[in-house]
Amino acid sequence: MLYSKQQLETLTNEEKSIASQRYLHKVYRGDVKKLLPHECEFLSSMLPYVYADKELTKPTYDIYELRYCADAVFKRLILTYLQNLDFLKPVFNGVKELDDEEIARDKKKFEELLRIWELKLEPNYSDAFLHEIKIEYNRKIKILKDQFQDGLFGGRRIYEREILKQKLSAFYIYSVTRSFFKSHKSNFVAFQASGSTFLVNIYSYVHIASRHYIPDLNGIDSERSFNSELICVNPFNLPYSMRDMIIDYFDNAPNNYVLNPEYMIFCQDTDFYIVWWKHKKLSELNFQMGYEIRTLYKIEAERDKQKINHNNFYQKSDRIKYFY
Repeated sequence: MLYSKQQLETLTNEEKSIASQRYLHKVYRGDVKKLLPHECEFLSSMLPYVYADKELTKPTYDIYELRYCADAVFKRLILTYLQNLDFLKPVFNGVKELDDEEIARDKKKFEELLRIWELKLEPNYSDAFLHEIKIEYNRKIKILKDQFQDGLFGGRRIYEREILKQKLSAFYIYSVTRSFFKSHKSNFVAFQASGSTFLVNIYSYVHIASRHYIPDLNGIDSERSFNSELICVNPFNLPYSMRDMIIDYFDNAPNNYVLNPEYMIFCQDTDFYIVWWKHKKLSELNFQMGYEIRTLYKIEAERDKQKINHNNFYQKSDRIKYFY
């Protein structure tokens, strides 16, 4: 790994130019086997602008033909076409409006990569990331099947389109989660707070992202609330921002505060949020006791509102309060 995920996200223009040259050197040498997902995403964003001719018309590398860029390409195609799965014009890819030939090529690549992903969603294919992804994916597919049987869709085509969107959502969350932990070089982030061990793992990340973000896709579950854009939580680096927020929460707790064994509450502006954790033997840490982060969501249910102690809080900033 030449650069971590966080390093690549914060490069200056000059630093990005240097990083591009370093990665190009690896590509020239064919030294790509050990590239991590975030590095492949960086390459897939820069290689289309490395040209083989002085007229700048023909890229040296076709990222659609580079196996190590496949996941990054599929993620980009999902972001481009998620709301246009019929691949109709106009299509803007963030740089320009695509012509008919470019859209047709995108569609062909999309269908190829989708078939590969569908195989990974089958029961006989799994890894630590897919295990958690498929739990959430299958839960949502069951919801959609129940809704279809209840006649909530206008027809099978709409139902099948919703199934497709869930497949794409599952890949997107898989990609984001895997990219983070591969860069972190561990499948969990452990930290100390209030004299106890806390842990954010694959389960934490997938559960929170699948249930409380991307409302256009996850809104099929009417019992879930959806998180607004939080200044203290970055969904693309969720374990680090959760760690930093929880440590800060305890660092500012009143002297007589006793660790709540189940949750913490904070608010941003007028919205209240709850972070749930579970005290258990942590397999990631040789089964020592600690707190696994389970979920984070906006408080809407009355049972959660009753947990807020409005008389004991710390004003973190003009927008954020911690409640104890």
